[in-house]
Amino acid sequence: MLQAVTFDFWNTLFVDVHGRDRERRRAEMLRDELEALGRVDSQAALDDALRAGFDFFDRVWTSEHRTPSCGELVDSTLAVLGARVPEDARQRLVSRFELLVLDLPPEPMPGAAYALPLLAERYRLAVVCDTGYSPGRVLREVLGRNGMLASFEYLFFSNEHGMSKPDVRVFEHTLAALGVRAPEAAHVGDIQRTDIAGAQAAGMAAVHFIGANNHDAGRSTADLMVRHFDELPAALGGLTCAGC
Repeated sequence: MLQAVTFDFWNTLFVDVHGRDRERRRAEMLRDELEALGRVDSQAALDDALRAGFDFFDRVWTSEHRTPSCGELVDSTLAVLGARVPEDARQRLVSRFELLVLDLPPEPMPGAAYALPLLAERYRLAVVCDTGYSPGRVLREVLGRNGMLASFEYLFFSNEHGMSKPDVRVFEHTLAALGVRAPEAAHVGDIQRTDIAGAQAAGMAAVHFIGANNHDAGRSTADLMVRHFDELPAALGGLTCAGC
């Protein structure tokens, strides 16, 4: 029978309702630091540089199967602007960007906080998260503030291990920490390339969660597809896993 379930963070456990607000705040923070150094950039230039930083993230995430650190994203953004800043200013930007998610946090997916303790009674649970600006130490606090931390036996954040989904080592590492074989485990996530294909390549079952993001639903190879957390207990209970 199924022994363990791992969960993606973004658009699975949490839905991001303040993404655009954080984008605006990052532009303001960048402007503040540069103006303090006597440099004035247009809003368009700041926005373009931040978008270029995201493009850099996406290229690395896709081609190298790792997620750049917040420091790398800041460096990439400053490079596009041609801005050389003192190390203390750079560190302030990195810290403020990392912590911004605590001021403008995502919201828990409806039903998640209720379903997780029930699932934890039946399965060993873990989070498998590809991080962006916000590293694992900050996302742990988000989980804790929403009463979810206690349900998970292990937390994998890509910035702490130098690799990200769909690298099968991500799932292998997490399952080893849980003490469970891949054929006895399922992963729940929203992205075909990383969550579904990655978990299946590692030998796990894959559950495609489309409650917040259904962009990949039409090409999903998942074993199951669910829209609401209240569907998960019954869906997982009926899942046939290889080797069980």
